[in-house]
Amino acid sequence: MHVITDPAQCPIKPSDINTETHFWGAFGHYETEVAAKLVVRLCQEKGGWGPMAQEELDKFEPRGRFHWNHLIDGGFVVREYTDDTFRVTTEFVTKCYGASPAVPDLQVVEG
Repeated sequence: MHVITDPAQCPIKPSDINTETHFWGAFGHYETEVAAKLVVRLCQEKGGWGPMAQEELDKFEPRGRFHWNHLIDGGFVVREYTDDTFRVTTEFVTKCYGASPAVPDLQVVEG
């Protein structure tokens, strides 16, 4: 598990992921895939894989309270207790992109 602390080091950007479709099979659980899509949408709005607050995600949930649905306990999102924010991992990004790329066949070069 690698937490993204410097968004510039991640070759896949939030805009490279299509959030108009469901992330079928990405996390093996429908509700987790819905939650992942909302996380990506927030990161798209913010312009990167930076830290996010629970309150920011609550705004994307029609019922008013965002539920992580196995993203945290699955190790795809990590809570930063120092400032009570959340960060995604490279595995999260890779799974979301693999399920719904906005840019098919993006050449990802890991350095």
